[in-house]
Amino acid sequence: MSFLAIERVATHWTRHLALFGGWLLLAVAIVSASDALLRDFLGRPLPGTFEATELVLAAIIFFGLPYTSLTDGHVSVDFLTGRLGQRTQHAIIAVNALICAGLFGVITLQMTALAAEFLATQRTTITMRIPIFPCIVPVTVMAGLAALAFVAQAIGAALRAWRPSLPPLPTPRR
Repeated sequence: MSFLAIERVATHWTRHLALFGGWLLLAVAIVSASDALLRDFLGRPLPGTFEATELVLAAIIFFGLPYTSLTDGHVSVDFLTGRLGQRTQHAIIAVNALICAGLFGVITLQMTALAAEFLATQRTTITMRIPIFPCIVPVTVMAGLAALAFVAQAIGAALRAWRPSLPPLPTPRR
């Protein structure tokens, strides 16, 4: 299987993870709106909404990171790099992606240690006693997947810098 095929498959599956993060965001919005309405009209808010929202928002962010990383969907200002040649732009993307891969590798290692600590201590949220370990595991896995996505982006950009005839980097579908 060629690297371009791996890149296509990775983009496809990470897009599904990002969409799942979007569905989680919709669920958080519905629960938050319900909590506000119940609080205002009946004086009975949903217990644990704030703590559950905190935990799920971290997952939402990290579920979108691998796809955003692979497709270079981050917000960027390219008033300088846009004036450079295509090969130079790809080389800059490759170096940037390698730096980001290293950063996310460190984040993944730190979060793995934190998850192990939370499992050993059975850490929970303060008010509702929601276990944190089941919530931190998907975030940790997605951080690792984001690191791999950055590695894939670095390889793809480096290949395109050396062989400009390759198809362009994947871009986010709109």
